[in-house]
Amino acid sequence: MDTAPRPNDSAQAAHSETEAERQRRLVWEAEGIARARASIAAGYYATSAEVKTWIDSLGTDNPLPVPYPRHPRPR
Repeated sequence: MDTAPRPNDSAQAAHSETEAERQRRLVWEAEGIARARASIAAGYYATSAEVKTWIDSLGTDNPLPVPYPRHPRPR
């Protein structure tokens, strides 16, 4: 999927990110990635099959709820 902005992309032209906004966004993204990695390390996850099933249900008459991460059962 190509998400690169086009030369005449009005959304990009309407608001360009300032350096301060960019720095805040990068910090926010890094914090989110760190939280995700910590959750995975702690054993909280949703399987790719659960996510795919959920995605496939979107736009249907019976969309499924978001597959929230859960802790695996003890072995």
